[in-house]
Amino acid sequence: MWQRRTFHECADELEIISTDFRSAYLNKLGFNESRRTQIMTDCSRRGVEVLRVLALSVRSDEDFGLTSANLRQHVGAHRPKSTSSEINFAMKSYRAPYNTLKDSRPLALREALNKIAHANPTQTGFFANEDNHDILLTGEKNGDIWIVVISLPALCRAIKVLPDIQTSC
Repeated sequence: MWQRRTFHECADELEIISTDFRSAYLNKLGFNESRRTQIMTDCSRRGVEVLRVLALSVRSDEDFGLTSANLRQHVGAHRPKSTSSEINFAMKSYRAPYNTLKDSRPLALREALNKIAHANPTQTGFFANEDNHDILLTGEKNGDIWIVVISLPALCRAIKVLPDIQTSC
């Protein structure tokens, strides 16, 4: 029998992945560059998988009334219209916290999950330090290029507020 993971198990795993990524990125354990890159690449791959599972599962369950929690909790910032040069600048210069993203508005959990599902995989970025791990995602909607910053710790906290339902993916 196949056993699916729960929302909370996915959030726990994402927290561990984020901690491992930040540890390698900040080189807390003194790994050589090759080992650090290997760890960060593996963490990124696993993190994307978990994010996609959460994005599709939570949105689907909410669509059918299976989650009773409020998905309006803020987990990042959204700038619905950006130019290519603004996105390039944000990717190179962004620093936490997410609410400092110029000309942005708060990003609720539901909207963050939508952006994860529709992100352009070729134009992403991140910011990581001891206390923050934010991902920068871009995409397009109705001809407008958008950018979002999602705090992984805030996303995990918001997921853990939801009822602990098995993922539907």
